[in-house]
Amino acid sequence: MKKMALALNALISMTVISIAGCSLPNTKQGDGRDWLEVSCGGFADWSKCQQAAANACPNGYDIGSREESVIAQKRVLQFACKK
Repeated sequence: MKKMALALNALISMTVISIAGCSLPNTKQGDGRDWLEVSCGGFADWSKCQQAAANACPNGYDIGSREESVIAQKRVLQFACKK
């Protein structure tokens, strides 16, 4: 039952991320944590990227950087989950 709940939680998180038009490529920084990037394109605002980060990190997250291109209609949020 616990495995099914974990799988369902992961499925819901990935669905929210895909609906928001976001992807999560993994990058490494020097602090030993896995840093992720959420790329929210189109007319998505920062709240879509922040919601994807919150779904990926139930204990909160630290923001590494934010990049925005108005011309390309793209936002990229780099974050790492708090331990």
